[in-house]
Amino acid sequence: MEVGDKIEFTVRNAGAYAPEKENARASISSMSNSELLRFGVRAKFRCSQGSSQNDPETEDTVAQLNEARAEWNKRHPGLPLCDSF
Repeated sequence: MEVGDKIEFTVRNAGAYAPEKENARASISSMSNSELLRFGVRAKFRCSQGSSQNDPETEDTVAQLNEARAEWNKRHPGLPLCDSF
């Protein structure tokens, strides 16, 4: 549960993402493949639940989602799983 708590905390605490972009990027890059997929699915869900595109929290979550997708593509350039999150 500890890893899941960290992932959930990262997504919920999206407002802190922008100033700590390098820390968030390092956190995403240190996730295992299964953690990264889980994180991406959660971020995608939170983006779909966002109240508006101009909401700062939604923008931060979208940035996290893009980071997760980029990390997945970097690890597995031939696999289309990033399309699922």
